[in-house]
Amino acid sequence: ANDTVWVTNTRQNTVAVYKQSDLSLVKQFEPGVVSHARDVVVDGRTGKVFATAARSADVVVFDAKTLEKTKSIALTSSVRGPQAAPFSTMSLALDEASGQLFVVSASGDVAVIDTKTDAVKKVFAVKGAVSAAGIAYDAKHQRVLVSSQGSDNLVIADANTGEVLHDVPVGAGSLNVAFDPVRELAYVSNRGSGTVTVVNTEGKIVANLEAAPLINHVAIGPKGVVYAVNKGSADAEGSDHIRRIQPKN
Repeated sequence: ANDTVWVTNTRQNTVAVYKQSDLSLVKQFEPGVVSHARDVVVDGRTGKVFATAARSADVVVFDAKTLEKTKSIALTSSVRGPQAAPFSTMSLALDEASGQLFVVSASGDVAVIDTKTDAVKKVFAVKGAVSAAGIAYDAKHQRVLVSSQGSDNLVIADANTGEVLHDVPVGAGSLNVAFDPVRELAYVSNRGSGTVTVVNTEGKIVANLEAAPLINHVAIGPKGVVYAVNKGSADAEGSDHIRRIQPKN
């Protein structure tokens, strides 16, 4: 809508905005705007941009047109008491149609935010999700899909109640998940095992693909094409590339 691309700058604790047509820099926010920035989504309906400040409980909100920070939304864990882990924001899943933003915490909590009012509608724990990192939303079945590095699994839970419906072991260090609503398939990037696991809505593994040594992120493109990002290291062979996965049907 505004011809912009928003990018998180994790190690600078901020975000940057680029022009979509030629990728020229439009605005670089000052360091510290988003602490250890991780994920960012643009909501076309509300004209807002939401970014997670990992290692903190904040979702930072920006105006997509004026390119100004408007507020921070603080989230709290669903568990109370001295043993409770604080909410630590990781990935985001936006459902524009219902006006809901789903935020996963490393603690295994999921928060649901009303994108129109920025109010926190609910927070619930997803059992079996240890060091949760990735989240996707299945709008048709109203389910959240949570991938977790600490438990090497994909948990599929009811988005209204938090009830766990399926707990699927997928691979070491399952870092991120993307959902294809047309084929009704979830793609999970397993950084530790270098694979992308494909899971259907019934919790059944339908494919396990060799992707890259350090697969980090997955995203769904047009016609169900999957883009798998390999975030390599200096001493890893085949580092820093994007793999395109085309479903056969």
